[in-house]
Amino acid sequence: MRFSEKVAIITGAGNGIGKATGEIIVNEGGRLGAVDIDATSLESLVSDLAESSGEVAPQVSDAFDPDQVEATVASVLDRWGHIDILVNCVGGSTVVPDNNRPVEEFQLEEWERMVDFNLKATFLYCKAVLPHMKNRGSGKIINLSSIAATGLVQSGAAYSSAKGGIISFTSRVAQEAGPYGINVNAVAPSMTMSARVAEQRWAKRAPEVQKAMLARVAMRRIAVPEDQAKVIAFLASEDADYVSGQTISVNGGQ
Repeated sequence: MRFSEKVAIITGAGNGIGKATGEIIVNEGGRLGAVDIDATSLESLVSDLAESSGEVAPQVSDAFDPDQVEATVASVLDRWGHIDILVNCVGGSTVVPDNNRPVEEFQLEEWERMVDFNLKATFLYCKAVLPHMKNRGSGKIINLSSIAATGLVQSGAAYSSAKGGIISFTSRVAQEAGPYGINVNAVAPSMTMSARVAEQRWAKRAPEVQKAMLARVAMRRIAVPEDQAKVIAFLASEDADYVSGQTISVNGGQ
């Protein structure tokens, strides 16, 4: 199994891409510090993985609070002694209503909320985990960007800029961490049918709009969390030992 005795921290682990990634890692023997602010979703994750070969330690924590981030990392280290993998899944566009508005229609507080929601937690967890990975001389970090950052889809300036920041951040940290044996990469998903996206975005689109969106995807379907999780798991595994500073766009040929 690829993740036997490996220790991973995944933020946003209670739902969507984070949950799907955690399931792969734990089912392949990994030990998971599952971080989410929603205790109920973490309880569900633990229940779903009760028969797996790995272990789950739920961490009810706010990924935007520096003190809680440090406490979560310390808790995982106290339990298992090291951290091999960090997956930063906190983020998204639904934190601001109608993300696709022109930039002049955004309020400053909306811009700041979008940028913080997509960049702050990734920065805080990298800052907290990197010293331990450097001391150990190895580690895998995977951040979540979006195809909105690549110009492949129309999206609001705030979200596109924030996810573009993830790509730049990933590239820079890969250069800093590489000499210590640490790989840092990102995944740029297309629209992925998590429960939140299904309810707040997809279901609100007219059938003809949904049909037009599907027509732009070569695979003729919208991604599900497992599509993204499989690529994240590859980047977290030894199969990707010589891959660093890269952003893989997982979009079904969009």
